[in-house]
Amino acid sequence: MLDGKQVGRSQACKVVILTNILAPYRIPLFNLIAEADGIDATVLALANSESNRQWKVACGQNRFGFAVLRGWHGFVWRWELPIHLNWGLGRAMRGLAPDVIITSGYDSPAYWQAFFHAKVHRKPFVLCSESTLLSTRYTRGPIGFLKSFIIHHADAYIAFGRKSAEYLESFGAPIKRTCVSIDTVDMNWFRDAVTKHREGAGFSSARAKYPKTLLLFVGQLIARKGLGEVLKALARLRDSDIGLLVVGSGPLESELERSCQDAKLENVYFEGYRQQDSLTEYYAMADILVLPSFKEVWGLVVNEALASGLYVLCSDQAGAGYDLIREGWNGELFDPNNVADLAARMSKLEGQIDEIRSRREAISCHACSEYGIERSAQAFIEAIRKVC
Repeated sequence: MLDGKQVGRSQACKVVILTNILAPYRIPLFNLIAEADGIDATVLALANSESNRQWKVACGQNRFGFAVLRGWHGFVWRWELPIHLNWGLGRAMRGLAPDVIITSGYDSPAYWQAFFHAKVHRKPFVLCSESTLLSTRYTRGPIGFLKSFIIHHADAYIAFGRKSAEYLESFGAPIKRTCVSIDTVDMNWFRDAVTKHREGAGFSSARAKYPKTLLLFVGQLIARKGLGEVLKALARLRDSDIGLLVVGSGPLESELERSCQDAKLENVYFEGYRQQDSLTEYYAMADILVLPSFKEVWGLVVNEALASGLYVLCSDQAGAGYDLIREGWNGELFDPNNVADLAARMSKLEGQIDEIRSRREAISCHACSEYGIERSAQAFIEAIRKVC
């Protein structure tokens, strides 16, 4: 159990967490927060889903109060920008009467409404931030001013990783009021599921159908994710002993498949989108995850891959790499714009693949021990107790 003394629910600090949607990887996190002594947590979501997400959320897994606000929703694909215009938040806040309000950002009107509700009613406001200076579009001008305003007037902060903490500090957030967490998933679940696949009766024969060294890409097939650069690197190598599993879907899927045909790349396997319960099959098959994003706030696939024992080639534009990667041991950072360098790294790792596989168990154990969901929950709990 996370630290804290026993407090009855009637005396518990009532916390409202406002988030965009209830992503499946957030449910274990919110469960731990709600189960902590002295905390009574309710999660309010702006929407059931967003147009760029295909997650299926299993109902009944949450052990916290939960509701979806009514509203109108849209999505601007050009900027990957979800739009949520909600109503009923004021009534929900009055009914819940929270002692602490947490928002997972400031990019929707409901987050600002929650912020002003906290200020009017003199309740602590905690800002949870994933943004980094690597990923943000604006630090100046009107948008930069609004960011600075809400950051300056928050009572505490939860930063997902040290790059996010640096971002908050650049806007004037006091370090002593910032609880640095990591963005993560249920690491043990991934480890156990992948181990089950690898120990299955038909796994060896299924794996033998692929090249000796198998890379894995998991993500949306959009320009920002950088898969095209990986395909260019493979085209440079022309190595039949290296294969690539592509798990994901998106508007560039047909274009990327055609580029493989034009370049006569044979060992690239487009598998489409997969839900979490079937995704682990691909982590079990692969040796190396490649995250080539030109811009990535965090990159939860890095967590999933490390829990599965994979070595990770991680873009230096992804926040996760700076907190999770131990250079040369469980992965390495690279410039996603440098195709020649990426190709050289792939070739080098192919020659080290047996050594990399020998570290698989150690990589997985370390990831589950150091980067578990409990560490993320503890930062939330610490922030709540700072202000409650």
